[in-house]
Amino acid sequence: MYPCILLLPLLALTTTCLRTRSTSSRWQQGEPLPDSTLLQASILLAHPDTALVTNALLDMSNPMSANYGKHWTAQQVVRAFSPQPESVDLVKKWLLGTIQLDGLRLSNSGDQLHFTTSARDLGRLLNTTYYYFSDGQSPQVACPSYSVPPGISSLIDYITPTLPLPHDRHGLPKRHTSPLVSVPRHGADKRAALPAALSDCRLFTTPSCLRSFYHMPTPDSDTTTSPHPRSTLGIFEMSYVTWRPEDLDSFFSYFSPSHIGTRPTVTPINGGYLQYLYNISAFNLEADLDFSYAISLLPTNQSVSNLQVGDAYTQGNLNHLLAAFDKFYCPSLSQSIDKTSSFPNPKPNGYNATIDCGTIPKPPSVISISYSWSEVDFPPEYLKRQCTEFLKLGLQGTSVVVSSGDTGVQSGIAPGTCIDPVTGHHDDPRGNFSPQWPASCPWVTVVGGTQLSTQTGDVNVPPPGIPPNMTTVEVEETVFRAAAGSEDTLRAVLSSSGGFSNTHLAPSYQKAAVGRYLENYFAHGTNMTTKFNTTGRGYPDISLLASTYLAVVSDKLTTTFGTSASAPVFASMLTLINNQRLREGKKPLGFVNPALYGSAAAPLPKGKGKGKGKGKGKGKGKTTGSGPFNDIFKGANAGCGLDEAFQATEGWDATTGLGSVDFERLREVLVGLP
Repeated sequence: MYPCILLLPLLALTTTCLRTRSTSSRWQQGEPLPDSTLLQASILLAHPDTALVTNALLDMSNPMSANYGKHWTAQQVVRAFSPQPESVDLVKKWLLGTIQLDGLRLSNSGDQLHFTTSARDLGRLLNTTYYYFSDGQSPQVACPSYSVPPGISSLIDYITPTLPLPHDRHGLPKRHTSPLVSVPRHGADKRAALPAALSDCRLFTTPSCLRSFYHMPTPDSDTTTSPHPRSTLGIFEMSYVTWRPEDLDSFFSYFSPSHIGTRPTVTPINGGYLQYLYNISAFNLEADLDFSYAISLLPTNQSVSNLQVGDAYTQGNLNHLLAAFDKFYCPSLSQSIDKTSSFPNPKPNGYNATIDCGTIPKPPSVISISYSWSEVDFPPEYLKRQCTEFLKLGLQGTSVVVSSGDTGVQSGIAPGTCIDPVTGHHDDPRGNFSPQWPASCPWVTVVGGTQLSTQTGDVNVPPPGIPPNMTTVEVEETVFRAAAGSEDTLRAVLSSSGGFSNTHLAPSYQKAAVGRYLENYFAHGTNMTTKFNTTGRGYPDISLLASTYLAVVSDKLTTTFGTSASAPVFASMLTLINNQRLREGKKPLGFVNPALYGSAAAPLPKGKGKGKGKGKGKGKGKTTGSGPFNDIFKGANAGCGLDEAFQATEGWDATTGLGSVDFERLREVLVGLP
């Protein structure tokens, strides 16, 4: 018998059974479902030879392979993921030979079976009983356990569309800001003067500081990275999270006057609702920040798309985004998590159409995602299927960049965001580490956070004793860490999220780097190894500044913190490199992780020497012996009762990855690839 959760809205009466997840303590079992109740069920068939497809992605992403850059078409991806007819026939035979059902059909993608049957027959099929469950809000339907014949189990991923509801935690970044000054609105031809105190790159992060610190080109000054029509950047936002034109232009007037009047192109998905009724930070900060920095770091006519997901009633999520790229993924969506029955919605600002499936057949060449969820809030099968969609994007030549998160090794600032080692529930203030999603998927590039040693994380408390003649390049880069409030220290610290997945194993491209880190970790006799999965996918992959970003939000110049600022910065770097590669007749980068880890093990190109002028060794925050990366030695993330969880160290570590990026060195490596 397998533990099983089947949580579904009573009105939908669709069915999901899971084999590997126990019911959350918040669900109370009630009466059995009447035998005659009709349930709609969909069986998601296992993809054939997943290792073969995974190896194909790793092969085309390996700079040493003759197949490097030979990305697949969407049609090739569909063919590769279609189950063998023999497998489909076996599952059909099992269904038809066991229960009475209606409307059995195979999806167009060939990997899903849909049918209708009674609660009694579905229970008999899976050797279980379905009950009403309640969490104090809406009643649900669930099966406490189930079983599948051994010869069939390996052919099935899971039964859908409905899966356990997340624990009411949303993916909105938990941002902490400090308003500095109100700003006037500027016309399209005006440049604003930044107050002198805010121009200090030792204290604040601005586009010019990023260009100086990471050796990025000034927009339009470098013709080798001028826009190419096939080089596109898309930034994911959820409905209600909206950039304000006034905020963008005010920001550009301070930091990038040539971009005044520039706007992202809105690509609506399931309505793509943008709200302008409320001028408040909760709705405007993330989008203002993402597009202000991404646009200002790119040439003036670079294609930047706002992938806006959801309508005024159903806020979009990653599955909605992925379904818009892949029409065959739509039947895999969960009613309870993805709320597919919310569409069409004829209400004002609702999306009065069916859910968008394959409406964006050509994804952007780079996608940036500045949102994170807790891995434990979702069934493993749901996450594995979603992660496979990121793998499909890589096969088609798209780079997916995501932020690692800002809460260290836990999933929130408040207590109760670690995993209880006994129950597995997500309600322990000092339990096991809680990985972030989608950062724990192996097929995305995860950006962690750093800060300068002169950035205190509190604009009202400048660091003492900064020599007036101290230049930015003399400042150490350390792990991002900032106070988030006045509560207990361990409960009120923002820090670069990092750790190890409980769902996905470490991929081959990072095994050597992660293995060295774990060897050192064990050698120091740490007692924390029971708190995380030592065989899991390690993240982040790289890191960038995440502290004291200046942004204009709701007509105020504000400082903000977090890796969701770092992700679009790195996405902009990849976009610039794609521009140059395409102009030289090469392919876009696609899945870039194997190249990143491979370059970290290579010596620096001749003449690159000291990079930013840092000395080597501990205490200086950087080293120059890791290819295009600035190794971070100082600092640690926090969480789950620990002031120091994963420490920064030489090479890859579980708080800053391979280190921060030197753009010039990274460009030399990646443009030089075939």
